[in-house]
Amino acid sequence: MSDAKTLLDLSAVDLLLMRIKKQLEDLPQRAQLLALRTKRAEIDAKAQQVEQMRKECEQTIAKLQDEETMLKAKNAEVQNQVDSTNNYKEVAALTKEIEGFAKRLEKIEFETLKLLERTDKIAAVEQQVATAQARLSKQDTDLHESFQLQAGTLKKEELKAVQAREQFLADLPNDLAARYEKAREAKGGFGAAHVEGSHCSGCRVAFTEGQIAKFREIQEAGDKVSECPYCHRLLVVEL
Repeated sequence: MSDAKTLLDLSAVDLLLMRIKKQLEDLPQRAQLLALRTKRAEIDAKAQQVEQMRKECEQTIAKLQDEETMLKAKNAEVQNQVDSTNNYKEVAALTKEIEGFAKRLEKIEFETLKLLERTDKIAAVEQQVATAQARLSKQDTDLHESFQLQAGTLKKEELKAVQAREQFLADLPNDLAARYEKAREAKGGFGAAHVEGSHCSGCRVAFTEGQIAKFREIQEAGDKVSECPYCHRLLVVEL
């Protein structure tokens, strides 16, 4: 294989590697996963908020139930006092205390019912949030698997191209390989082009017939490779 052919094959591999890198960066699953995980974070925050609301309701209900138990015990105690005395004033005072217990117990019952209704609504929201979390988790798994599959295919193609690149570089004389690498680094990814019609395939600038004849003369001499005077990539006239 001629050095000119090897240069073009090497440049083609570098172009392929650039395309693979771009394809990896542009895989749609990346943006989709980012958006999905942002949504999942919002739903998880909502789940924590709703869970906290439920816990607060349950704590308040528990306090009301404790108060209810305490008031009923006091009410029974005061009722025993009423039953055991014949003192009118004492009975009146105890009866008033019992009425206060009754009013508070009635209010506790009302507040407890309202809180139970609220916990029912919260439970419904929790179920909705859990369903959304499960759905998003499934979507995340599916997207991740799809990403891994496509990225894995591209990575295999990339590895194959890298191996081919290493072989092409090894096939070139050291000085020519060094010139190519310098041109590749300077020109953003590939360091060799060819005369395509009357244009440089790298920068698309047109050459004169005299320039093309000079490039061909240099190449046929076999002692060096031409260089595009405009983009400074190594230049192959024809194979």
